[in-house]
Amino acid sequence: MILLFLFLTLIIVLIYPVLAWKMFKALKSKNKPKFYRLSAILLILILIPGFFWKILPGSNLFWNPIEKAEERNYNVELTGFEFNDGELIYEYETERAFNGDGYSISIYKIDDRTAEYFKNPKVEFFNKYPSTELRSHWEPEFWKKTPFDKQEIKFLDFAHSTLDELEFELEDLLYEKGNYYAYKYYMHSYGIGNIDFYILCPNRKLIVRINNNT
Repeated sequence: MILLFLFLTLIIVLIYPVLAWKMFKALKSKNKPKFYRLSAILLILILIPGFFWKILPGSNLFWNPIEKAEERNYNVELTGFEFNDGELIYEYETERAFNGDGYSISIYKIDDRTAEYFKNPKVEFFNKYPSTELRSHWEPEFWKKTPFDKQEIKFLDFAHSTLDELEFELEDLLYEKGNYYAYKYYMHSYGIGNIDFYILCPNRKLIVRINNNT
């Protein structure tokens, strides 16, 4: 979606000088109706990128409900339970290559209702989620209870990150009882190539999402 917005923005920006030149010619020829029409078109094309990138005042009123709905749908596919993310308490992301290669980690708060549900989730949580519709060509490892199985250490190593400015590390969450972890991965010929790694902590009211693409 972001690539589509970037492409559309580029196309629109390239149109600006063409319209400006036509406006100049219309003004020079004293063709005011044409000048006004072109001015209106230019104004609309200036506003469109601002709407797409949410820098136009009021555009959040349109985008926020859509983003919240997408967030809930994603969390259903991830856990089988519908909820919105709460406060973002930690985020780190490298620059992404054109093909999406890069690393990101985000940690969000979850609300009391969500935390309470995951203290005793339905059995489908452990044998159905994350849904195979997420990264359908990747291999899934459904949610498991902590402590982390050390036989899976190569997946943690590939997803690992040091949590600067926080009072805990990923290992604290993974070896603490009462939490859950899951991941989806894609193997290259030389080993793990891509991974989505998740940790859910009902007692701490946290959800961790990690992506590493190489």
